[in-house]
Amino acid sequence: MISTASSFTRPFLLPVILALLGIAEAQALQNYDVVPHDQDYYTRDIRNFELIYTEKNRDIAQQTADVQMLLQPAYEDSFGYRLDERLRIGLASDYNQIANGFTTPLPYARQVLYIGGALIPDYFSSTSWIDTLSYHETAHSYQMNPKDNPVSRTLHTVFKNGIFILPWFTSPNMIGSAFLYEGNAVLNESWHGNGGRLYSGRFRIATLMQARADLLTPERVYNDNLFFLYGSHYYTLGSYFQYFLAENYGLEKTNRFWLTRSRHWLWPFSTNAITLQNFGKDFETLLAEWSDEMKQEASLVKVADGQQLAESQFLTPLNDDEGEIYFLINKSGREYPDLVVLDKKQPRPKADIRVTTLSQGKVVKTPEGDYATQASAYVNPWRLYIGLFDQRRFLVDDTRSKLVEGRLADGRQVYFDVARSYDQPELYIGDQHYATVNSSVFIRGNDVYYFKQKGKQRTLYKNKEPLAGYRGYYGFVVGASDGAVYFIANTEHGSGLYRFKDGEFALMNPADTIIDARLISDNQAVAVSMGSDAYHYLLIDLEAQKQAPYEVTLFMEKQDYYEKASPDKHPPADVPETGLEEPYSSVLDMHYSGIDLAMGYDEDAGFVYYLGANFADPLTMNALTLFAQRNLDEYGMAGLFYANRQYFLNYALSAYGIYDRPELAPGVVEKDRRDYGLAVKGSIPFLRTGYYYGSVDASYFQDYQSNSRKPLELSATLGNSKYFGVSMDYNFKLEGTAYGMEDRGDNAYGGRGVYQQGLPHEFFISFNGQYSSSDAVNSADERGIKISRVSLASALANSDLTTVVMPGLKNDPIYVKDVSKLGGSVKKVFNFSKYYFTFPVSLRREALYLGYNRYEITGFGGYTTGVNEATAGVTLDTLWLNIAPIPINLEYVYTDDENIANKDTFRVQLGFVF
Repeated sequence: MISTASSFTRPFLLPVILALLGIAEAQALQNYDVVPHDQDYYTRDIRNFELIYTEKNRDIAQQTADVQMLLQPAYEDSFGYRLDERLRIGLASDYNQIANGFTTPLPYARQVLYIGGALIPDYFSSTSWIDTLSYHETAHSYQMNPKDNPVSRTLHTVFKNGIFILPWFTSPNMIGSAFLYEGNAVLNESWHGNGGRLYSGRFRIATLMQARADLLTPERVYNDNLFFLYGSHYYTLGSYFQYFLAENYGLEKTNRFWLTRSRHWLWPFSTNAITLQNFGKDFETLLAEWSDEMKQEASLVKVADGQQLAESQFLTPLNDDEGEIYFLINKSGREYPDLVVLDKKQPRPKADIRVTTLSQGKVVKTPEGDYATQASAYVNPWRLYIGLFDQRRFLVDDTRSKLVEGRLADGRQVYFDVARSYDQPELYIGDQHYATVNSSVFIRGNDVYYFKQKGKQRTLYKNKEPLAGYRGYYGFVVGASDGAVYFIANTEHGSGLYRFKDGEFALMNPADTIIDARLISDNQAVAVSMGSDAYHYLLIDLEAQKQAPYEVTLFMEKQDYYEKASPDKHPPADVPETGLEEPYSSVLDMHYSGIDLAMGYDEDAGFVYYLGANFADPLTMNALTLFAQRNLDEYGMAGLFYANRQYFLNYALSAYGIYDRPELAPGVVEKDRRDYGLAVKGSIPFLRTGYYYGSVDASYFQDYQSNSRKPLELSATLGNSKYFGVSMDYNFKLEGTAYGMEDRGDNAYGGRGVYQQGLPHEFFISFNGQYSSSDAVNSADERGIKISRVSLASALANSDLTTVVMPGLKNDPIYVKDVSKLGGSVKKVFNFSKYYFTFPVSLRREALYLGYNRYEITGFGGYTTGVNEATAGVTLDTLWLNIAPIPINLEYVYTDDENIANKDTFRVQLGFVF
C-alpha cells in the first residue's frame, strides 16, 4: 500500500517511477522530522558539519560539536574515508519528545537527534543520551555515505544522492539489512568511554538465549522477520555479531566493510561475496562461527526457574507499590495488550489479567488510583510530549514533559524533567531539582533509590547518600526492604538480581536470565526471565550468595582509540561556540539535494522518463522539485512542485506546462486544449490526540488532457484507530469522511466510513459504506460520479473522493448520477512463514479473506440497478531482498450483473508498505 502522504512528495510520478524511487526515499520525505509550529532554530557550521539547534539546546549543541570534532576524525580513520558532503545535524526542540534519532542520506547526509532519552534510562547502559545518539547515528552516516567505485562517484557529482535508474546506483549503501547497519552502529557507540548497549546484561542474555535455541541462522537474523525480539534483534544479535568480527579482525577491518560494500554499485545485496572480499570468509561462514561461539557460552547460562505467572512478546518494566505489582504484557504480540496486577499480600500471588488499551510503557498509578503508562505521544497536531497517558492515550494532568516515576508518601511527584534531560536524566521531586541520575528511580515511602555514573564507576544512591559502587554501566534498582537494596546488574553470562545490605553485595538467585524484578517478600520475587521465544514472568525464590556484579570488559577498552575517544579526557581544541547569530530559515536554508532520473519503454507510449531536480532544507520543512517527464499518456510536461510542512496548514502545489502531446487521429479537433495547469492541496490536521485524529483537506487539480476534470474538493475526516504490536491490520478502526466537490459547474457530495475490529486468534471483521451523488445532467466529458476498477492517487490530491471502486467493472471508468456501496468482510491471519537468506523473496505470513458488497446505482436518464459482489482472496505478506515488505493480494471477484461488470474477475495486487 502506498500511503496517501506520499502524494505530497513527488509531482506527477508514473507508477513505475514511484516504485523505482524506492521505499527509503518515500519514508524520508513523507515523515515529519519536527512538529509544525516548532521553536526557532539556529545554525552553526563547524568543520564539515552543520549544527541546527534551538536557543534552549545551545549548550547541547556545544557538547555535540565537541563530540563531533573528536568523533569524525576517529571515524575517518576507522571507516577509511572522509564524508563527501557536509553532514547536517538537527537537535530537535523539546516539542519533539521521542526516545530516538535517525540518519538518512536523503535528501542529503543528515541526522536528527531527539530529546526523549529519559523515557528509557535503563535500556542504553550509557552515561550521556546525546553522546550515545551522536556515536550511533554518525556511525550510520559513515556506513551509508561511501562510494568507492567510479560509477557512483561520477553519478554523485551530478545526481548527488538522487535516484539514477535504481536507488543504489548513486549510493550503494543506501539500502540493506538493518542486522548489519544497527549492529555495527551499536558496536561503534560502545567504544567511547560512554558505555553502550554492549555493556547491557539484557542485550547479552537476549543473544545467548537465541543461540541456546539454535536460532542464530542467516535466515533468522538477516531478515525483517516477525519472530520474538522482532526488530530489536537487529540491535541485540547484530551488535554481538559485529563485536565478534571486531574482536577477531579488528575494528578497522570491521568498519571498512562498508567501504568494500560500496564498490558493488550494480548489486550491493551479494552479502556473501562482499563479506568474503572484506574478511576472507563469506557471511554464512562467519555467522556459523559466531553462532558456535555463542552456543558454547549459552550452554553455561543458568535459566531462571519458578512458577510462571504470565508471558509476553514485548517487554515493559515492572512497577509496584506497597500492595501490588503491575505491568503490561502482550501474549500474542498481535492483539490488545493486557494489564497484569498481582496482589503482594496473597501467599502465592495470582495474576489478575485485564485487557487494556494502555500504550506500551512502564505502568504508574495516578493519585486517583488509576493506571497509566509512561509514553511518548501527540497531545495535539503540533506537540509530541513524554508523560503519563491513560487508556484513551490522553495525557494525564500535570505530567506533560515529565517522565513520572511515582510519588513520595508525602504526595510529592518524582519525575525526570524531559526538556532538561537531553544529556542525562535530571531528577526532580516536586518543583525542586534533586539530582542528575543515570537510571530509573525506585520509590519507597519518602525515599528514592537510583544509580549515578562517573566513567565506568556506577554508584548506588539512597536519596543523596552514596551506598556502594561497582564497575559497569548496567544496573537499576527494583526493591528496598529492611535496609537492603535490590537491583538488576550484569552476571558473567547475562543479567541477574542482586542485593546490597550491610556493606556487602549478594546474588539473590543463580539465574543469568533475570532482566527485571519486584519483591514479594525477603525470600520471594516476581522476575522477568529472558526466553528464546517470549519474556517469562516468574515467581522465584531468593537466597543470598555473596557475589558482586560482574564487570563487562570489552576488548576495545585496551585499544589506543578507546582512550582518545573521550571528550572529557581529550577535549578538542578550537571548537567554535554555538551562538545565536545565524537563524535557521527553512526557505533560505534549502539546498540542492540531487536529481532523480527514471526511464522506461512502453509498447504503446514509447519512451517514457522522469527527471527531477530536488531541493530541501535539512529539517525537511520545505521541498522543491523542478521536473520534466513524458508519461504513459504520451504527454511531455515540465514544471515545479513545492511542499511546505512547517506550519499548522500543510500545503503543496505544482504548476506545469505541456511541451509535447500525442498526435490526434485524422479529423479529430481537440477542444479545451490545456497548455499549462495547476494542482494545489492543503490539509489542516485539527485533531491528533489519544487514538483520535481528524483533518480538513482541500484540493484543486487541472488535468493535462483536453476536456478533463478539474475538481475543487473539500473534505473532513474524523477517526479513531488502534494498532498493537505486529498485527497485520488495525486492531480497531472507526473512520468517517464527508466530502463535496465542484467540477466545471457540477456539484457532487457524499461520504464514506469504515468500522474494523480485531477479534481473538487474529480474526478481523470490517464493515464499510459509501454514498456519492452529483447534480450533473449527463456523463459527457467525464461528468458525474466516477465508478472505476481502481483508485489511484493524482499528483497532489488523493484520487477523487467521490469515486466508487468496483473491481469487476467491464468498461473502466463509467460515470453515473449517484451510487451507494455497502459491504463487509472477514479475514483470518495465519503465521506460516518461510524465510530465505540468498533467495530474494521470503514469506512472513498470510491471510484469507471473504467479502461482500452491494451497489445501488442511478444512471443518467433515471435508470437504476443493483449489483451484488462477492470476493475471496489471499494476502501474502512477502519480504523482498530481506528488507522490503510487499503484500501481494491474489483475489477472485464474482459479480451478478454482467451488464456492468464481468461475472468473474481475477486480480493480482502489489503494494509497498511504508
